[in-house]
Amino acid sequence: MPLTPRFFLLFGTLLLASFSRAQEVPVYKKNAISIDLTQCGTNELNLSYEHFFSVRRSLEFTAGLVYVNQPFAEFGRSWTNSHYFEEHGFSARATYKLYKQQVEDSKWRDYIAPGIIYKYLYFNNQWFENETEKVDSNNVKITEAIYQHRFRHKFGIEITWGKIYEMSKALSFELYYGVGLRGTVAARTDIYKQDVSGVSPAYPTNYGTDNSFYVRPTLKGGVKFRFSF
Repeated sequence: MPLTPRFFLLFGTLLLASFSRAQEVPVYKKNAISIDLTQCGTNELNLSYEHFFSVRRSLEFTAGLVYVNQPFAEFGRSWTNSHYFEEHGFSARATYKLYKQQVEDSKWRDYIAPGIIYKYLYFNNQWFENETEKVDSNNVKITEAIYQHRFRHKFGIEITWGKIYEMSKALSFELYYGVGLRGTVAARTDIYKQDVSGVSPAYPTNYGTDNSFYVRPTLKGGVKFRFSF
């Protein structure tokens, strides 16, 4: 049976469709998992999952577990009255990443990413020293110890700039920095109070809970290790 022009037309159409489909196969990996080395070394175990919708757009979800870094906490007490490194808690972040077109033959990729963040932070119930305006018989200021329950809710918006260095198709490093604005709802409950310099026993307080709200700018920066698949 002789081959007809209709057969060649059908064969050519199928071949062209097959070739077009092959061309549409994405040349990028659609998922990535990363660990924030900077945060993990400071006071937060931080893990991210990123999903790509295209080669230049992705959505990243990050979860963190805030822990007490004892060496940092000890160092912090020597130069500030902040208890930043003594908090426990967790964090969550969602970031929409927009990538610049990658330069040909370059291992670097640049992005900008708006995002939102939430953190819940708390202290284990503990004694905090508090210098008061009271003075003893020797005209020395009295230092009180207050047994407190403290926690904070932090939420905000941020913009991140980053550069990713691709060591291979699967492994890469990510350098990032960013700015943001965070609101904080803080609550503190005084449970007991005691005069540290005296011998008086601790006694319960009736102050209730002190609530406060404030907004502050934030800065961030760090290094991530990424695995793409």
